Order: sequence, then C-alpha cells, then structure tokens
Amino acid sequence: MKVRNVTLFADGLNFPEGPAFDQEGNLFAVNIDSGDISKISPQGEIKTFLNTGGVPNGARFHANGDLYVTDREKGIIAISPDGKIRTIVDNYQGKAFNGPNDLIFDYDGNFYFTDPHGSNAENPIGKVYQVSATGVINLLADGLAYPNGLTISEDGSDLLVAVTRKNRVLRYVLDSDGVPYRSTIFVQLSGGWGPDGMALDVEGNLYIAHVGGGNILILNKDGDLLERIPVGGLRPTNLTFGGPERKTLYVTEVDTGSVFCIDVNIPGLPLFGDMAAR
Repeated sequence: MKVRNVTLFADGLNFPEGPAFDQEGNLFAVNIDSGDISKISPQGEIKTFLNTGGVPNGARFHANGDLYVTDREKGIIAISPDGKIRTIVDNYQGKAFNGPNDLIFDYDGNFYFTDPHGSNAENPIGKVYQVSATGVINLLADGLAYPNGLTISEDGSDLLVAVTRKNRVLRYVLDSDGVPYRSTIFVQLSGGWGPDGMALDVEGNLYIAHVGGGNILILNKDGDLLERIPVGGLRPTNLTFGGPERKTLYVTEVDTGSVFCIDVNIPGLPLFGDMAAR
C-alpha cells in the first residue's frame, strides 16, 4: 500500500479554510474564527493580509489578481492586491443568502458558489449559484443538505458539488451557458461526517477533504476510490494544488490549525487564477 509523505507547512491558524495561491506562489487561507485572511510565503511564513470584518469561508483568485472570498455575512467579496474590498453580490432577487461557503471559477471568468448555512439533512435549504463574468446571478440548484466544496471540469461541462450532510458528491452536467440540465450522484461516501473542499488533477481524478474521517480521498473519473491519505487531524476542510508543476497538495486542517503538504505524482488542474489576466 502506498504511503504518502505528509508534512507540516504552516500552523497557528484559526479554523483555516479556503486555500488559494496567487501567481507569485503565496498561499492565502481564510481563518473562519477570527475573520482574518492569512498570507503564507512559499517558506511557510504567515502574515495577516487583512480582516474581512465578517466570516470568510472560501477563496479563489481571479485571473486579474483579485481574491474572491465567500463570506457568510457579506456574500461574495473581491479583494484587490492592495487590500481594497468590494462586494460582488450579496443577495438573490432581493433576498440575502443563507451564508456562502465555497466558490470556483471556470476558464471564462464565470464563478459558482455554494450557499449552505443553516441547512442540514432535516432542513435541506442549501443552494448553488452561478455568477456570470458580466455579473448576472443564476440559481442553479436548491433543496440541498449543506452544499459545500465544489470544483469544475477542465472543459466546463461538469460541476461537482460536495453535499456534506448526505456524505456524497453530486455531478451536474452543464450546458454551454454553464446551466445544469442533468444531475447524478457522482459518489456516495461512507464514514466520517462528509465531503468538504475538493480539487481535480489534470487526469480528472478528484481529491476530497473528508471531514470527520481525517483523510484526503482520491477518486478516479468513475468515482472509484484510488487512495485514502490520513492527514494530521480529523477535520481537513479544503485543499489546493501548488508548488513546482502543481505537484504538491496543500490541505487546511481545523483540529491542528494547520496547513499540511502532500507530494503527488499527477499535477493539479490549473485554475482561472493561475492564468494571465484577461
């Protein structure tokens, strides 16, 4: 059985989530409990970038260098490299969101985000939204039991959404406008509490932070489990690829307040924020 080398990259964080790399190789991570966003150098040195004044949860970089953050209280905000904050969207048809959690860009600059706060198996009010590159917001899915992490295939045809309180990942097949026309259960997991953050590699394998199980799960395109990697605590929340050739997986973990590194053989799929500004 393959044994991965899991190493500590940074610690001393306050409920770390939303790891995202800028184009200079710095890792940004939100601290849910404090509202801070930490900037971590390639050497693991931590500085506070800013405090959102709310409850940040997920983060991704736009190709223009702005950090987009899902904030439970503020909606979706964008933070410029010099720390200026602006609101992208904070309601749908005049109604405030439940509390956004995570987001992902496609290569055209549209982004998708989950809105789960207050939802669970008995009260499935979680939603998934799309915001176009021109700022139009669309409700894509509702009635979900805590939709959480999400990621999108390289060709933009498949949106994968972690539904934590059902311990499963849903697959939405998207049309040319990025709107779902079919959904299926991609994988039903067992053990732990449920899936949280997710990422894809260039071969289409899915990496899942499995909260409560203390593992990173690697699944192939068919949803078959390839590998289960224990990390330094029971609550890995999210993950992203970075380092040379994107062959290092960086994992945020709550029990230890840390970011861990795992070497992988297959590069991570480049994200919109890795591309030159357009």
